Amino acid sequence: MKIGIVTYVKCDNYGAELQAYAMQYIYNKLGYDAEIIDLEKQNKDISTSVSTIVPAIINRFKIYKLKAPFKIIQLILDVLKRKRAAERYQLEIKKKHVLFTSFFENKIKHSARHYKLKDVYSVDMPYDVYVAGSDQIWNYMHTDYLDVYFLMFANRFHAKKISYAASISVPDIPFHLQEKYETFFENMDHIAVRELNGANIVKKYSKKEVTVVLDPTLLVTKNEWKKDVAHEICKEEKYVLVYTLSRSSYIYSLAKNISKQIGANKIINIKSDFVPEKPNNEIEHLYQIGPTEWVGLILNAAYMVTDSFHGTIFSINFNIPFTTLLNPSSNMNNRVLSILQITGLEDRIIYDNGKNEYPTTFFIDYDRVNSIIDTWREKSWTYIEATLNDGEKS
Repeated sequence: MKIGIVTYVKCDNYGAELQAYAMQYIYNKLGYDAEIIDLEKQNKDISTSVSTIVPAIINRFKIYKLKAPFKIIQLILDVLKRKRAAERYQLEIKKKHVLFTSFFENKIKHSARHYKLKDVYSVDMPYDVYVAGSDQIWNYMHTDYLDVYFLMFANRFHAKKISYAASISVPDIPFHLQEKYETFFENMDHIAVRELNGANIVKKYSKKEVTVVLDPTLLVTKNEWKKDVAHEICKEEKYVLVYTLSRSSYIYSLAKNISKQIGANKIINIKSDFVPEKPNNEIEHLYQIGPTEWVGLILNAAYMVTDSFHGTIFSINFNIPFTTLLNPSSNMNNRVLSILQITGLEDRIIYDNGKNEYPTTFFIDYDRVNSIIDTWREKSWTYIEATLNDGEKS
């Protein structure tokens, strides 16, 4: 049985690349012939998308009220700053891209052929089963090719269509897309999502059964990540690791406070974009870090401070104490809220709401958490095998 996996790859995002690695790893671990389909990734500019801008404005007025205009201006300035930085530091960005390309070529089993999104309906593919997942492939805010990630193109092959840990991410589907999503859900033979709210959305807009499963990175054990992927960067000091996608200014104050509380000697910040930093003895900023180094830095951290879903996931998997900082006006908190609800770790959340709160405890009972994860791993493995061996196809 040859399995083709449709997901996001080569988009210079640690979580995306590592979940793609995990997807092919877990299916091959079961003895199947599985590979990631080397599929073009077209990034949708969410900073200019109406479906992004309108909810962002509404949420800020709901939460910040009279301060909302100031928060909106802050957001606009931040977006413009990032765009200017991307234009100015293209050489640094290209150097980092090489690290992700190298990881994809050397660590991820993938198709020999590269496919364009617009061509998938007209080219032959050699797969018996198609799997969609993981990552935010079902989030309309991220792609204009939702039909591809719902495997509509696979209908002409009469192949089985399965999702594993697909993420919708947003709280609900806008009215003008609801009928389309209903068609997409009904097209799938088996559906598994990674968020509790995602399951609610599937039930709301279709009659399909849906299973909630773990993100694939959690099906790869800590020892497997350490043995097969991690490049451990030697740091003699005890360090707090920061990984932020929102570039929140408060996350650094939070990290400094935690560092003092736990007696760490250093703060290391993995930068998601390149903007030169002022010299700072307290924080070491690292930009040219690939997926293997990213995993290695988390493995050896004394504490993790992040606003990233996969930063949170890897902290849990590696039993690293962590704090997750959430933007209360974000429309995409469901991803991290779901796994923290499943594991009973909601107390790891701090909201970036101007109150400058700090963790009340730095201890996590990982014996309890690991027991929960083991139960969910068994459920997730069962789903994978059951959906491949049920003998059904559409």
